Amino acid sequence: MIDIQKIEEFLISADKLFPIPLSQKQDLKAFAQKLAEKATICTACEDGKIVSMVAGYTDNVVDGLAYISIVASLPDTQGKGYASSLIKEFIRICKQKTINAVHLYTTKTNDVAIKMYKKLGFVEWITPNEPRPEDLHLIYYIGEKQ
Repeated sequence: MIDIQKIEEFLISADKLFPIPLSQKQDLKAFAQKLAEKATICTACEDGKIVSMVAGYTDNVVDGLAYISIVASLPDTQGKGYASSLIKEFIRICKQKTINAVHLYTTKTNDVAIKMYKKLGFVEWITPNEPRPEDLHLIYYIGEKQ
């Protein structure tokens, strides 16, 4: 298990990188604890600190779908390929767990992230009664499309 304190420190550092800061949506200490206890976490570290993280849920999934909850890299490390590598690692873990697909949300204006996700093989996914219609919903199919 990754140290909860390091996860919380990363979340605090990454908080304002999101269009709506994470701290406006949830308590960062509680979110760090939830990630540490329930998420699959892939990280890149420099000097003992987490500088990039991909975290999501690969256990107790519904309909064989894993969910990436957070993708973030601190500003000084953006452009180094950490996020892309960590997403690939997350997908590799999903393949080992025989998960059918991985989905995530991003803001529709996050062009850099959207370009990266599409380059990795994610495609737009529209579901009935979309719970977050203001965001772009993307999916990566593992194996054949369901």
